[in-house]
Amino acid sequence: MTLRPGRSGATASPSPVAAHLPRVIEPMLATPAPEPFDSPAHIFEVLWEGVRALAFVERGELRLQDRWGRDITHRYPELGTIPARLRESGVVVDGAIVCLDSEGRPDFQQLSERLGIDDATGASKAAERSPVTFQAFDLLYRERQPLTGWTLRRRKEMLRSIARPNATLAAPDGVTRDGIAFFEAARIHGLLGIVAKETDSKYLPGERSRAWLSVMARKQGEFVIGGYTYGGSWNPRSARPRHEAFSSLLIGRMREDDRLDYAGEVAGGFQEATAALASTLNEATTTDCPFAEAPTLERLVFWCRPEVVATIGYAEQLAGGLLRFPVFRALRPDVPANACRAEGGE
Repeated sequence: MTLRPGRSGATASPSPVAAHLPRVIEPMLATPAPEPFDSPAHIFEVLWEGVRALAFVERGELRLQDRWGRDITHRYPELGTIPARLRESGVVVDGAIVCLDSEGRPDFQQLSERLGIDDATGASKAAERSPVTFQAFDLLYRERQPLTGWTLRRRKEMLRSIARPNATLAAPDGVTRDGIAFFEAARIHGLLGIVAKETDSKYLPGERSRAWLSVMARKQGEFVIGGYTYGGSWNPRSARPRHEAFSSLLIGRMREDDRLDYAGEVAGGFQEATAALASTLNEATTTDCPFAEAPTLERLVFWCRPEVVATIGYAEQLAGGLLRFPVFRALRPDVPANACRAEGGE
């Protein structure tokens, strides 16, 4: 088969066929947009609350790469059936790994239990308890030929032609034109948001492009935990607070000098994860404040090395970077701290 990139009906030179698929591809990222809109020039898709991943399929074998180029295949053994669900090999598919609830909605709390599991035995047991699905939304290579120069519309047509969806692989359709109604439906169903993609756009690896616009129905992001406080009892002889007295997290975003810009104090949402959080943060405790400007708090504060990442929900982000009503959602051992910077969106 000879593939010719470009608009429908356009003629171009055949793309070169590589001997092997690339080892790493940086995914294209969306630019945050303030509100939904209608447009005949866009496809509107669900913004999946999960783990962004690229699936490389060659000679019947699957390799999963996360957003930062790391191999995460071993964490999701149930996705090993994906090669059998594709009609071709030499394929790279962009998508998201999600856990779905009984109504087919992403369940991030369920997925979060799997993010830090690295051993094969633990991953297999977790797959039985909380199976995941790969939501495929773009096709980057086909028969080892790059498709990044093709239009999004054509890439999606080819993805649908080679995918045979089942419980572990989905290729969901988006909608055209009616972005506002689609966003409202996403909001009503408790979804994270939507992504608006220009139908004639090319895939730009590693770029945050305005050809893809994310609109959040619920605001959340990844932040680095730089400290924690206790508002209750504390044993001065052990120099360690009691886990049940754990009261708040101090969070921030990374600067170029590896210090943190303070983003606020999180006092809710972690009650069920207090013991796990305390254990993780105790291991990261340091005497040095990681924030560029230390927050002023009239409580006992323990500083942490800026290496522990959490997903935080919030009402809005103020001009100075502080979050209103931040709430802890999950620890993110899969996200590197240096990726938690001011820009956002997938």
